[in-house]
Amino acid sequence: MNRDQIRELPVDSTALIIVTMQREGCERHGPEMKPIIQNVKSLLTQFREADGRVIYIQSIRSKDTPEFTFFNRKYTYLENTPGVEFVDELKPLPTELVIRKSTHDSFYKTSLESNLQKLGVRPCADTVIVTGIASDICVYQAVIGLHVRNYITLVAEDCIHAKTAEAQEFALSHFESSTYNFNVSVTRSSNIRIVPRNAAALA
Repeated sequence: MNRDQIRELPVDSTALIIVTMQREGCERHGPEMKPIIQNVKSLLTQFREADGRVIYIQSIRSKDTPEFTFFNRKYTYLENTPGVEFVDELKPLPTELVIRKSTHDSFYKTSLESNLQKLGVRPCADTVIVTGIASDICVYQAVIGLHVRNYITLVAEDCIHAKTAEAQEFALSHFESSTYNFNVSVTRSSNIRIVPRNAAALA
């Protein structure tokens, strides 16, 4: 599907996922994150105004995880530190769901799949819009997780970010490849219109 095509998506058959838009990660990605944050915020505003389904993915690690103790990686996203908090522009509301994960994968040992079911987000029927960082890591894992679970998955390319242009292109090229593009597609946030429940009545 063309990236420039306008997507009018009924709020009752659409959900928004915001992946690891946390202070530590956004700071590491640098000043290029400012427009990304604003684009995600614009989408989030559409969902909130339409009382839509919003899910945050929060990456949190403990010091005793094998990533640090065995594989000797530098500490990152440590629990109970300011860096794991979401950036101010994208703070979750008390009514919005936050899924905590301890790996790059949003589904591995998390409640994401069961909560999608509880929220009534239906495989082969509903669209899940994915935003966040990093395009080639946590976002990539989230998209592939949704793909294999048969969700219609829409990636807003101006709402995701990788540290390099090559990494960004890697992710986008995979999402649009024939392996995934039967239920994964790419667009821009400016082409997404969330249609509220009362739109038909107001027309």
